Amino acid sequence: MFSPTAKRKIFFTISAVLVALSIILLFVRGLNFGIDFTGGNSIEIDMKKEIKNFSEVEETVEDIVKSQTKADNVIVQKTGSSGISIKTTEISNEESDAVVNEIKKKFSLSDENIISNEKVSAAVSGRLIADSLKAIFIAIILMLIYITIRFDLQSGASAVLALTHDVLIMLGFYALFGLTVNTSFIAAILTILGYSINATIVVFDRVRENNRTMRKASFDAIADDAIKSSYFRAINSSLTTLFTIGVLYVMGVASIREFALPIIVGIVAGTYSSLFIAGPFWAWWKNLSAKKNAAYTAKKKA
Repeated sequence: MFSPTAKRKIFFTISAVLVALSIILLFVRGLNFGIDFTGGNSIEIDMKKEIKNFSEVEETVEDIVKSQTKADNVIVQKTGSSGISIKTTEISNEESDAVVNEIKKKFSLSDENIISNEKVSAAVSGRLIADSLKAIFIAIILMLIYITIRFDLQSGASAVLALTHDVLIMLGFYALFGLTVNTSFIAAILTILGYSINATIVVFDRVRENNRTMRKASFDAIADDAIKSSYFRAINSSLTTLFTIGVLYVMGVASIREFALPIIVGIVAGTYSSLFIAGPFWAWWKNLSAKKNAAYTAKKKA
């Protein structure tokens, strides 16, 4: 019978290799930060009426920007039902004005429809990076506190280890392929933290129940039973979510794909870590603590 705890050395080795490669890639290749983090130009426009076919508007606006500027990176996003946001690498004031005038002509807009046309400084972008990292750090700490209170310290630390594993693999994936890191990526990381911790909590909820009903069982047996009880639920939930996100990635516009791709990577990593890292690590730590306590007791008696 398959025992995740008996195979934990294999799972830990796989994760250690992936995490190590991710860290190396982050140092060697670095991350390809998008306009949100590096600064550039931002244009906000109200298109006057509800945008029903955004992909068509997105393509038209991108063509206008590329024809009027030398920007090598253009992001067009929908804001509300009738607005669009255009972000580019830094362009001159003349180029920016040319883009606005061409869009006004193409979509029969007036000056009142131009909400803003401004440069985003690198200093502002630096604050955005700091705020994004702070948001991720706070989310992880709050999850650690919550799981520690609800279960125990070993469960909380195991869950945080799994979350850190997921984040590093997502970062390594982006570093490897040079994909653009923007605010959608940060939103995806926070989403995956919530998704992954939910799957991990299901496992530890079962562990807590097993601690009451399997009093004479080993920690490995308790963790194995919890993982097996949660296995099909976790796999089925992940697959159905992947089907939905996969369709969004294939058929969605660029801004949707930027959000969907890290979600796909995170779901795969999160499912793996919830089943094969968090539970086995909890059992390993419990066994280690029990051995230390037994050795201390024996020493005290002697």
